[in-house]
Amino acid sequence: MTKQLTLLTWPDYINPVTLEQFESEFDARVNLEVVPSAVELIERMTSDGPAPDVLCPPDYAVRELEAQGRLAALDHRRLSNFEHLEKRFQMGRPHDEGSHVSIIKDWGTTGFMIRTDMIDEEPKSWTDFWRLARSAKFSGHVTVLDSPGEVIGAALKMRGHSYNASSADVLAGARDDLLSLKPHLLAFETNCKPLLISGEAYMALGWNGDAAALSAQGLPITYVVPSEGSQIWEDDWAIAAYAANPELAHIFLNFVLRPEVAAQEARYTRYATGNRSALALLDDEMRNDPSTYPPETVLQKLEAGMPLDEVGQKGRDELWQEVRA
Repeated sequence: MTKQLTLLTWPDYINPVTLEQFESEFDARVNLEVVPSAVELIERMTSDGPAPDVLCPPDYAVRELEAQGRLAALDHRRLSNFEHLEKRFQMGRPHDEGSHVSIIKDWGTTGFMIRTDMIDEEPKSWTDFWRLARSAKFSGHVTVLDSPGEVIGAALKMRGHSYNASSADVLAGARDDLLSLKPHLLAFETNCKPLLISGEAYMALGWNGDAAALSAQGLPITYVVPSEGSQIWEDDWAIAAYAANPELAHIFLNFVLRPEVAAQEARYTRYATGNRSALALLDDEMRNDPSTYPPETVLQKLEAGMPLDEVGQKGRDELWQEVRA
């Protein structure tokens, strides 16, 4: 009997060829379940329905879901390809110190992308992003992610604060900036690529991999890591605590850790791989792309999203609800 694996992930975030190869080699069928953002992923994982087997949570969702007992402890004896990961992604990750419940899928940065055939300026900062979005020329042609961490974080960095700031006075400033931006937005949209392709969006707050993928398709896209600084993030593979088939889930994780499969995924998503053996299989153009693998001067300006105390998290949650109302 064909085994079933349910994979919970984002739109267009895994190569169909990878799924076909896994299904063929292991006589399995992968049921793909797609959610538009981390908010919906967390809601799906904390709902009463059947759990998926494998999911792709961002780093902060790993912390939240583990705290709620929603992620399974990984059996590293079944993950022989774990050794291919860079050492910094094996141990010492702030959100999962010993890769106890997660392993890295990829990593990247948050910034913004512009269609250079529609915007004739060269914006360099979050201040530039806000200015252009609110201008008569570009109002209604700008999107931001439907994700509170990235959007609130951008507003905070623009004012010179930490990406993870959460005090009431600091959030009050971010509130003003976000509410002034909102009327000029085309959409809160995590999958911004179709809107940029169609020309409805000229500029989008988003992730470096989306920009690289669009550029690879021939779209005139430039990606900007704002001068005030921004976010460095990580997306992971994890197994749900109540997975119907945890054995097949471990087989799947070990499969996507194979260097040739991880390299195939990096070419497809255009995000940075944490698999050192896979990195060696990529061509020079990808390995040397500064939007994918930023230089140290850029990395020094980036912050990881970190856990907030209860009061701070509540303040940011309330701010996001107001912005999205």
